[in-house]
Amino acid sequence: MSNINPTSNSQVDKAAALQDAYDMGKREGGGATARANFYITLVEWAKDRRIDVSNAEEMWDNFDKGAAAGAAMIGGMKHVDDEKANDVRKVRVSETRQFIKMGGIVYIDPTEVMDRAMAIIKKARLEGRVARKATDCMINVARAQNNDEQNALEDDAIEAAIADKVPAERSEADMLGKVFEALEKIEKKHGESDEVTSAMGYVQKRIDDLGGTSKQQKAKAKLQRKVKRK
Repeated sequence: MSNINPTSNSQVDKAAALQDAYDMGKREGGGATARANFYITLVEWAKDRRIDVSNAEEMWDNFDKGAAAGAAMIGGMKHVDDEKANDVRKVRVSETRQFIKMGGIVYIDPTEVMDRAMAIIKKARLEGRVARKATDCMINVARAQNNDEQNALEDDAIEAAIADKVPAERSEADMLGKVFEALEKIEKKHGESDEVTSAMGYVQKRIDDLGGTSKQQKAKAKLQRKVKRK
């Protein structure tokens, strides 16, 4: 399906979108969770050719200004140092660009994809299958769709995009490796002692008996490959 629209980022449409972004930000700052709605709307605006990726910075900045104005009405926002604030802005502008880019895909109906995604995200969060924020899920969906502009994401692809990452289970050797590192730090800070040195010996012996940590095993395998090539 194509979403080609003859209108192309007119000044009137962009000005209206900027004002709407500010108003949504104001609701966010006032306590409402408007950022998710803002991201959805970015997709719609981009589909309708009201905005394009070149407008990402000003779209986010207007939303952010609105949020500050809304927060001022209920006591202001928590102060953040300039460096951290700039880092946050970079992330938000990047996210804004992803949603606008998604909305501009002409080979699919991006709003239909996002509507399905929102229903899946809501259900997954209600069922406790996803712990991350809805907005974090949304950005994962946008990135996944932008990686395949020719095909609309199926429901299973959306589920995969929003799924919480399961931390890899660490082996006993890797866990003991962390213990050994902690003991090394203790010895370095407080000086050598028979007890700590002895503990390090026992831990190291167990790591060796297990074949080494993952890092040590990879280094060993790499060295063996080098030897074979000679």
